[in-house]
Amino acid sequence: MLSIAGVMLSAMSSFYLLLSAIPAHASAIAGISGAGAATGALMAATIVGEIAAPQVTNRIGRKAALGLALAVLGPACLSAFPASLALLLLNCAVRGLALGVLLVAAGGLSAQMAPPSRRAEAMSISGVASAVPAIVAVPLGPWVLTNLGAGWTAVCAAAVAFTALAAIAVLPSERKIETDEAHCLPALGAAIGPAISLGCGAVLVGATVTFLPLAHPEAASGTVTLGLLLQGLGAAVTRWLSARHVDRHGTRLPMLAGLAACVVAAIGLAAAGGAEVLFGMLLSGIAFGVLQTATLAELLARAAPSQVDGASALWNGAYDAGLGIGGIAFGGLATAVGFSTAFVATAGVSTLVALLHLAASKGTVNAEAPSSFGQRIS
Repeated sequence: MLSIAGVMLSAMSSFYLLLSAIPAHASAIAGISGAGAATGALMAATIVGEIAAPQVTNRIGRKAALGLALAVLGPACLSAFPASLALLLLNCAVRGLALGVLLVAAGGLSAQMAPPSRRAEAMSISGVASAVPAIVAVPLGPWVLTNLGAGWTAVCAAAVAFTALAAIAVLPSERKIETDEAHCLPALGAAIGPAISLGCGAVLVGATVTFLPLAHPEAASGTVTLGLLLQGLGAAVTRWLSARHVDRHGTRLPMLAGLAACVVAAIGLAAAGGAEVLFGMLLSGIAFGVLQTATLAELLARAAPSQVDGASALWNGAYDAGLGIGGIAFGGLATAVGFSTAFVATAGVSTLVALLHLAASKGTVNAEAPSSFGQRIS
């Protein structure tokens, strides 16, 4: 698990450094729509890569898939700041495809090696390693771009991606995927609830990462940077802290708590003022961390052994779809009605999803209770 965490720490540092830097570059080329298009193209391509990834891992193995993804990602980082919006979107698509394969392959390795009775807690180690770069690299990206320029930002992102490629050598051997059905996805009915819940948190994070400086021009640059830092820190800490509760007591309460926190965070971000921004950013990160742990555990509990990679693909797809919607749809809505109203609308959607989840789970036995969690995915 520590070996996988090392790979993810380096790979996601590369991703997050550019995630917050490229929208600023895109907006200089084509305004707000350019920033949203860049984030949307990246996330859309990542989803395509995630959908294709289970078949890739089934053919060449998860470790080889990790190496292939990083071999594409590293060189692509070097050309991440072209002068043309079309070339920028193409670069985002290439990096997104590589990232999608990487995330699913790493998730499959983590699920395979984790003890069934402590799977959520063990996988949170890899999850925190993926989230820690968000704490540092997301607020660092715009700073590096402003102070060192696009060239050095690209070099830094490529360097950490190549570090992850070297780290693959220390990964333990993986068990062979025994079934020809290893690329199968879980049933839509079983996956849609957790996927939409995760998407609510991801939409809010995608919107703030892409548009926070534009949504709150009254906030000082230091406030924006601190807000991004608090969001990443909140997500990393709560993803780890919530994992043991999920293993022991199931996902129902953490899911509802995460959705409720999304509602309050979005309302806070709709208000003007530095304190409101910091509160909303911290709470949005806390909500997202809890939702990541709860939704992944629920998806894996509902998946057959041959569907572990497929469950990982759906979870990552929901994550990235939410980030992409936060970059594209939220930007379009904000252009039409203003950022404050867009945040209030986001709170309304999260409220609706929470109510639907509460209605669906009322009176049912929690599928992820400790007695069945390990049996269903071991």
